[in-house]
Amino acid sequence: FTREMIIKEISNIKSNSAPGPDHFPVFLLQQCAEELSEPLYLIWRHSLDTCDIAPLLKEAIICPIQKANSQHCHPKSYRPVSLTSHLIKIFERIVRAAIVKHLEDNDLLPRNQHGFISGRSTLSQLLQQIERMIRAWEEGKATDTIYLDFAKAFDKVDHNILCHKIKRLGITGKVGLW
Repeated sequence: FTREMIIKEISNIKSNSAPGPDHFPVFLLQQCAEELSEPLYLIWRHSLDTCDIAPLLKEAIICPIQKANSQHCHPKSYRPVSLTSHLIKIFERIVRAAIVKHLEDNDLLPRNQHGFISGRSTLSQLLQQIERMIRAWEEGKATDTIYLDFAKAFDKVDHNILCHKIKRLGITGKVGLW
């Protein structure tokens, strides 16, 4: 990663984003992006080299946000939102971009992967499925489609399996350990 990448990511932060536990305001980060890019680069280079993250950057403020069309008196009417430091979010975005580039450059993403991929969405997945169904119908074949939505799917990911899959995708070394 480079200082220019840091400056670019700082400029991408929404100006109304709430600060995390470090209370570092967005406007200060954006006003001093050039000046902060060097120290942030050194901090993150050290973090990546040592595979360690400063404890404050691991903290979050959990805010309950009421779900749309729900009654405010029921606990299940709220979803937790974690407010983390803008500083770690910037670095996470840079690392994520590098990982996605590696996966795309090496054709490691499944063609059916639509979630969390730039330019793809639930709509692109639906259009792809409709296209398959039409093709099958034109060929006189039957088609069955089942859509499932697993509640809290990300909460149930086995981290050992996830780490194994990450290694198999070639995300190793310091980035894999980080």
